[in-house]
Amino acid sequence: MPRQERPLESEDTPLLRFAGDLRRLRRRAGLPSYRELGKRTNYSAAALSEALSGRRLPSLAVTGAVVRACHGDLDEWTTRWRDLAAAQPAAGSDPVAPYVGLAPYQVGDADRFFGREAVTDTLATLVEDRPFVGVFGASGAGKSSLLRAGLIAHSKRTPLLLAPGADPITELAAAVAHLADEPTDRVRRDLAAGPEALRGWLAKAADDLLLVVDQFEEVFTLCDDPARLWLIRALTTAAGPRARVVISARADFYGHCARHPELVAALHRAQVLVGPMSTEELRSAITEPAARAGASIETALVARLVADVAGQPAALPLVSHTLAETWRRRRGMVLTLAGYEDVGGIEHALARTAEHTFEALSDDDRGAARRLFLRLVVPGDGTADTRRRVPRTDLDVPDALLDRLAAARLITIDRDSVELTHEALLRAWPRLAGWIDQDRDDLRAQHRLTEATAAWAAHDHDPDTLYRGARLDQAARLRDRLNPGERAFLDAGLAAEHARTLAGRRATRRLRRLAAGLTALAVLLAGTATLAVAAQHRAARQRNEALSLRAADAARSLITSQPREAAALALAAYRLAPTAESRDALILAEAAAGATTLGQGFSSPPGRYAVTYDKETQGERLWRRDGTTWRPAGSLPATTGYLHLSSLDEHRAIYWNADNRSLLWDLTDLDHPRHIRAPADLEMKDSMDRTGSVLGAVGADRAARVWRVGDRSARRLPADGVVGTAVLADGTGIVLSRRVGDQDAIELWTLDGRRSATLLRVPHPAVLRAGPGGLIAVTSYAREVSTTIMDATDPGAPRIVARAGGLDETAAITFDAAGRAVAVVDGTQARIWDVATGRNLLTLHTQGLRLNAPRLDGHDLAVIDGKSAMWRIDPDLTAVIRQVCSRPVIVDRARYFPGTPGQRLCPG
Repeated sequence: MPRQERPLESEDTPLLRFAGDLRRLRRRAGLPSYRELGKRTNYSAAALSEALSGRRLPSLAVTGAVVRACHGDLDEWTTRWRDLAAAQPAAGSDPVAPYVGLAPYQVGDADRFFGREAVTDTLATLVEDRPFVGVFGASGAGKSSLLRAGLIAHSKRTPLLLAPGADPITELAAAVAHLADEPTDRVRRDLAAGPEALRGWLAKAADDLLLVVDQFEEVFTLCDDPARLWLIRALTTAAGPRARVVISARADFYGHCARHPELVAALHRAQVLVGPMSTEELRSAITEPAARAGASIETALVARLVADVAGQPAALPLVSHTLAETWRRRRGMVLTLAGYEDVGGIEHALARTAEHTFEALSDDDRGAARRLFLRLVVPGDGTADTRRRVPRTDLDVPDALLDRLAAARLITIDRDSVELTHEALLRAWPRLAGWIDQDRDDLRAQHRLTEATAAWAAHDHDPDTLYRGARLDQAARLRDRLNPGERAFLDAGLAAEHARTLAGRRATRRLRRLAAGLTALAVLLAGTATLAVAAQHRAARQRNEALSLRAADAARSLITSQPREAAALALAAYRLAPTAESRDALILAEAAAGATTLGQGFSSPPGRYAVTYDKETQGERLWRRDGTTWRPAGSLPATTGYLHLSSLDEHRAIYWNADNRSLLWDLTDLDHPRHIRAPADLEMKDSMDRTGSVLGAVGADRAARVWRVGDRSARRLPADGVVGTAVLADGTGIVLSRRVGDQDAIELWTLDGRRSATLLRVPHPAVLRAGPGGLIAVTSYAREVSTTIMDATDPGAPRIVARAGGLDETAAITFDAAGRAVAVVDGTQARIWDVATGRNLLTLHTQGLRLNAPRLDGHDLAVIDGKSAMWRIDPDLTAVIRQVCSRPVIVDRARYFPGTPGQRLCPG
């Protein structure tokens, strides 16, 4: 007779209740013996008896085998097992876990940082050779760990590590002040006075400094334009023999860096691309930390991990987190495959940790946690979503909740800021990804509101910085998710709006009383009636203009999401009062309504063809224009890093890649583009004439070179200090930008090496662009970005066609093919000038719209928005209105135009 099973002493703990329920499941199945269960499950009788003993939690594999053999609900028992396993104390809590989880390896973790020895040596050698170095790689590739536990830990230089944040001046001031033992306020005042001050402070802080700026992509996601330009110039100026500067950024922000001439020059031959680990490197990263801790890993687990993540550049934080969870479920000092499967593997370990932590919160804390996580995210616009650091004072979240989420390694709390521990959480946790997708538009609006609140506070609560109109209405809908500072900004805007409404009503009442008085006086003085009528007309005109401005503002906010509705609303606003704002909104909305999407990524200007970046192939996709429609053509293959368009004509285009190598393509046959080999010394951004036969370039020796397509070598011009070139459209000469002191001299040279004239001097740095008929555009990126367009047909007396000041860093210039007009487009305006007279033909305010890659055909402007959709902007307002009226025009008059009489929007 089989020995009786030892009864459980009690079931007052979750583990004992779990064992008791397993025993009851076995009894409901007919109480099969352990020997019989062993035949059904392929586990020994001793292992099954131990699983139901209640002394320790059995593995998930054994539990599942028993449940299946006893005809239980496997999903229900799996969920119970995972909840119980998560609540179990770590096995053997004395040894320190050899894996850091989601957090990056720090300097003190160098003894357990493995697998990146080769790239660490490469980076260290490059830092010693070059004053400014860039590290690029996918999110999760291990850039932060490489900088800390790799570069800094093995460098003999004094390290200074920081991230830019929204206020890089303050971040740098705090770090430098701590190192130099100086008051932070004093350092900040000096740095704010000019970016050149950073070089002196770094020299004072240490003789041999290593300044590491991690998460450099925050410069483009969190900083405003002045702060971004300040930091770029400060870092590139500070880099030198006594201070090495290293930046790290996600690879999808490489193109953003390429828009800044200072970064392009500083990163020339000074870049490290962090890719996926090789199989051997991955094995080392998995096994060596455990070996250093006196533990071992089952061979089957190593093979499974390598197979699960091999070739994935963003998997390292998930591997570290999964191994940390597997360490908690080790058997003795052995990490097992069963423990790895118990935590859900790579795909589910992080999501399970986050979900279990969230489910354990109270209802109030869950709502607060959702608001917190969403505030720590910057929704992408053409790029992936990113995390953001937020000052702790801006978070209306209980400290206990912050501590709980930090203990779960989901967030990181710094001295005065909070951020997600790693961006892997954005992809691996389905709940958070769902929140982001559900609230993406509101998140963008909230992000803009946060920036507006900061500007309001920085300007001492200036009422002119408050929201009004449609933006105020949108912000009011977000009240529940705002922090106290943002709510104060919103309340101030609402109060100002209310005051304006009351003032308008009082003015209306006064006008009505005046009209009544004038009407009474009209009995005696008929002439005074004219004044009353005029006053009423003025009041009506002012009311109509106010309603038109508000409707135009609302239409502008709808342009990217509902362009046709925006066009109808802008038309109604223009009909009510033809303001410049309603005209701009009408033209831009109709251009967006008729947009044609070409593909993903940034596009070149569309002419006979267009070029977009294809993320899947990491190459350039060509598009052919057939009349007004577009269809895919051939493609350019991927090379080292992303390709960037330098110049193009109808049949040839120049690209340069991450190594600044020139790539010339013959695009006569768009379905079969042909690579034309260029001389090896053409290594920087090039310019090309409109025939595609002459190229100009700047070599590493800062000398200009000219190459005729088909020649074996390029001609070196006798000019030094060259920083930019532009070949004249007809191929008869070349314009050079030469550094002279703190200015750039713009000079005209012949192709055989003779200087013809000095056309202009502008603050350094400057970028050149040549157009048809001797037209030249010179853009200066000094303290203020400005563009000068000149006609150099007579080099002895160049004529200034137009000047555009107050531009931002995205400014792009394009010429009409016939040389009749020129356009300048940046983040705030699109402007067109007539070349012959210098008269401004069109000015559109494009604030808030991401427009780039302009192309000008006559006076018809084509631009590409941030989603690679082509907008064709027609300055002929009559044609625009006709196009809007070709569709049904429906406007909510009661909402946008209360108290105004109905009017015909479209011609009868």
